[in-house]
Amino acid sequence: MQKLFFLLSIFLSAATLSAQLKAPIASPRAKLSQNIGLVNITVDYSRPSKKGRTIFGSLVPYNKIWRTGANQATTFSVSDDIKINNQLVPKGEYHIYSVPREKRLDLIVYKKTDKWGSLKEFDESLIVARVVSDFIELPFSVETFEISFDNISNNGSTLNLIWDNMLAIYYIDALTKDKMVNNIKNTLSKNPKPSDYQKAALYYYEEGLDKEKAYEWINLAFESYKEPKYWQLRVKALVYNYYGKKREALKIAKQGLKQAKKSDAPDGLNTLSLLVDMLSK
Repeated sequence: MQKLFFLLSIFLSAATLSAQLKAPIASPRAKLSQNIGLVNITVDYSRPSKKGRTIFGSLVPYNKIWRTGANQATTFSVSDDIKINNQLVPKGEYHIYSVPREKRLDLIVYKKTDKWGSLKEFDESLIVARVVSDFIELPFSVETFEISFDNISNNGSTLNLIWDNMLAIYYIDALTKDKMVNNIKNTLSKNPKPSDYQKAALYYYEEGLDKEKAYEWINLAFESYKEPKYWQLRVKALVYNYYGKKREALKIAKQGLKQAKKSDAPDGLNTLSLLVDMLSK
């Protein structure tokens, strides 16, 4: 019996030790993934909150390395080459650190290491890019530190860091134009589909590139469309207008609007109605 009680006490003690109290994390981890042009960018970081404290110059001291968040270092991954403030960041996974100054925030893209948290000093050989943004003082306070992407286009976006009443903005160039022109050239040289011609024409229209090529490609696409859909007709109308054939573009847009009405497609009705109105002026 004593042996049984002894074994039971060991079991209960082990169970007590293995039990862990779950509690809220003060600076919860967040992961942000954004497609920009042809590149996917991922940021993995911890989000501390202000909690009544003075942030820059106090909790986050000036002129010292900050992990750009809390807890473990912030990671920054890019699926292809980009530029930040015109500095090249090759495809790969990095840590990003920053150094707050009184009027600006220096952002450092750093080769990933096994260092946890912040750094005492930089190894200059591991710095991939060092970019600067002047602080923009906001008329309000943001409680929780946030990294975000904004002003997203085919070619790039802004990378925004905001906390308390301070905002820092960096400019990402996704290097899309050169990549897309090469992709289009390669794709159209290898037995392209009608949709490839259409995508190529639409891209050249959106980016203000060669009108002749855009017009040629959209016509090649439509050679294979027996019953074009309303969204295909919308693209054709846009490209025709870009090429200078406004009257023909209006006819095509009206045809697309008719198709959208038949399909009972609210998005098509809206976009094509706007296009018809624009081309009618």
